[in-house]
Amino acid sequence: MIYTTLISPAELHTLILNHKASQEDNLLIIDCQCNLTDRMLGKRNYDNAHIPGSLFIDFDEIVSGKASLGTGRHPLPDRQTFIDEMQKLGVGNNRQVIVYDQGGLGFAPRLWWQLRWAGYEKVAVLDGGFKAWNNGWRPISTEVPSAKTKGSWDSSVFLETPIEMVSLQRNLTEKKYLVVDARPTSRFHGENEVLDHKAGHIPGSLTRCGSLNLDETGKFKPAPVLRKEWLDLIGSWSVNQVVNSCGSGVNACLNLLAMAYCGLYGAKLYPGSWSQWIDDPTNPIEVP
Repeated sequence: MIYTTLISPAELHTLILNHKASQEDNLLIIDCQCNLTDRMLGKRNYDNAHIPGSLFIDFDEIVSGKASLGTGRHPLPDRQTFIDEMQKLGVGNNRQVIVYDQGGLGFAPRLWWQLRWAGYEKVAVLDGGFKAWNNGWRPISTEVPSAKTKGSWDSSVFLETPIEMVSLQRNLTEKKYLVVDARPTSRFHGENEVLDHKAGHIPGSLTRCGSLNLDETGKFKPAPVLRKEWLDLIGSWSVNQVVNSCGSGVNACLNLLAMAYCGLYGAKLYPGSWSQWIDDPTNPIEVP
């Protein structure tokens, strides 16, 4: 079976056991735990305990490009540079790639989306993250595994498409896209802004916090539930007109993954998101 959106902890456990029994080199698990305010938290978490066989990557170094004025806090890296880094890690060679973060966050979904942007399809996110895995009986490890052999794949096809700020600037009058903001509703409404230097949202956008895709345990809601919620939200808009945004293009990927999981393919990511939008003083801001 190929996993391209979500994989449960039980399914991953079975994959690991089968991989160990067969001694085939066809599974790659990537730990991309991260924190927006404490960059080293993810590495500390990995060193303390991780899924056996998983390799750690520094989200800010590998997944995100270098931030500067006008790029947003987590811009896309150079695509070929990202592909090279992923191939060195072992992505490719028809391996099933599983990515995880702490759980209920956008770091693993962003890496999932970015690998698809780079043309790699056999990648899935661990539903519930390490929190769901580390439930008291599944194995954990502190051992750093040996490096995988370098991978390769045909990266000429883009499975995901980002949208640039200029398209959303034109959209203020053209109305071609529906922007859905994944930040907490309070920040969308200009309240309790703790990360960015301006508060509010892109005019005309709707709010759907990324956490609304999850149940009380931090796992994704059933696909039929998500599909109904998303179709109710977007109304008459087609899925390929939906642009997901957030603060810096990370938590918006929770929305993108949820849409893909329930069969609503074709929505886009605005990687620069709110943190890029507010760096252009000509861009209007909407605050209720």
